[in-house]
Amino acid sequence: MNYFICGEKLLAFNPKCATSTFSWAILRQYYPEIVHELTSNTQWANGGRAEDQMVHRWVPQRVSPYKRQVAQIVREPVDRFCSAVGFMNLLERIGDLDAVINDLINETHGLDGIRGTLAGNFHFKPQSRFSGDITYFRMDQLQECADFLGIEVPLKTINRTKKEKPVLSQNQEDLIRDYYAEDVALWESIQE
Repeated sequence: MNYFICGEKLLAFNPKCATSTFSWAILRQYYPEIVHELTSNTQWANGGRAEDQMVHRWVPQRVSPYKRQVAQIVREPVDRFCSAVGFMNLLERIGDLDAVINDLINETHGLDGIRGTLAGNFHFKPQSRFSGDITYFRMDQLQECADFLGIEVPLKTINRTKKEKPVLSQNQEDLIRDYYAEDVALWESIQE
């Protein structure tokens, strides 16, 4: 899953960058029949509602951006890393932030219940991996991104990280910035 189809445009699937919020908005804007199915005929765990779920897999997708305009939401790389660590509860699962960073950088052992290494997990893949005719938006430009994609339904924040995000030491932050050097360059290129 690389790009969500939004009419004639695409949204790059860049986890921890409002993709849950946009998944629900895209479905409501472009695929009301899927929303009907999810709200009327789907049983959610704990009596939940479709609008509060991660519905990424129901959004029609493309692997290639071939001849399509692409929107991509970009997040400051250290903040995105910290959000992913908190979201995946890695401090409790791995036990130590230095071990998490080591697992990421050195692609060491797999993580419980997740195929492959931490580096291979989509929450940690580089933001600079997308291609095509890309228009970039920062995390504080969600409405501008929605407007670009033709989304007129109100955005609803979904899937905010519930666990506390780790606070990195300067050395840890430097390691993450170095590991995501291309993402840092991308982030800095879209600052006002």
